[in-house]
Amino acid sequence: MLRKPGVLLLVLVMVLAFVGCDQLKGAFQTSLGSTKTAATAETGQQTAQPVYGTVLAKVNGDTITLESFDEKVKNLQALSPEIKINTPEAKKSYLNDLITQELIYQDAKSRGIEKQKDVKDAVEEFRKGVMARQLIMDETKGITVEPSEIEAFYNQYKQAFASARQVHAREIVVSSEQAAKDILIQLLQGGDFAAIAKERSIDASASKGGDLGTVNSAEQFDKFNEVTATLDAGQVSPIFKGPKGYYIVKVEEVKGGQIPQLTDTLPDSNMTVYDQIKNGLLQQKQAQRIQDLTDRLRREAKIEIKEELLR
Repeated sequence: MLRKPGVLLLVLVMVLAFVGCDQLKGAFQTSLGSTKTAATAETGQQTAQPVYGTVLAKVNGDTITLESFDEKVKNLQALSPEIKINTPEAKKSYLNDLITQELIYQDAKSRGIEKQKDVKDAVEEFRKGVMARQLIMDETKGITVEPSEIEAFYNQYKQAFASARQVHAREIVVSSEQAAKDILIQLLQGGDFAAIAKERSIDASASKGGDLGTVNSAEQFDKFNEVTATLDAGQVSPIFKGPKGYYIVKVEEVKGGQIPQLTDTLPDSNMTVYDQIKNGLLQQKQAQRIQDLTDRLRREAKIEIKEELLR
């Protein structure tokens, strides 16, 4: 339906999944509070920085505010909806986990772990990721999809939104074209398809009155699928040739195959066709905006690559 996404679009979608409420920062931020104590180089004394918000807890002088706690809960539940922190007991448990995390962080810092090369490298990579994420948010801000664009896309590709067509059919198979013609005449004159199939068909389905049940198109030959695709419930096909001889098919029932309207909800989803198209077109526009940006940056940059080192 929509254009097949490239690597850039997949990266964009993953990055944008963290957009809103500063989720990425909230999910991985180590410090609990909005304030920290600062050590004075000359005296070694702790200098308290001002607290902005309602103090919920202190951990060796480091403050966690109620506002920052609520934001962390909101971010965590946005990233993992299955996690519920909506009772006093759950909030106490989460706060206890955060305090434990802060104590471990403080001890790690006191041991100088933050100065280790692998830790510094990891922090730098995280910093780059956060900055890249913010740039993508800034670049794609304000991109919209007009209703006319959604309607145009729907009108062009609406067949792709149709549900799978399921056909319940019967068949009569005979070895000669003349026999098939005689049977077709009988059918057109009101003959019972199932009775004639039992009497005349040479296929194994004859014992069931030619009943094939719901047809699995993967198990049938192309001409069979082509013919049944043109028939409505109750209709009998013309004669056509197949692997076992000459075929006549009757469609008993047709399910699915309908094209949904823009306002219809998609199966197994709470999203409408309109919303799906809008989201897809928006992602395409966002991806194109970032593609344009990276193309420009590459044109303006001086890039040197030693590909021989990749062997």
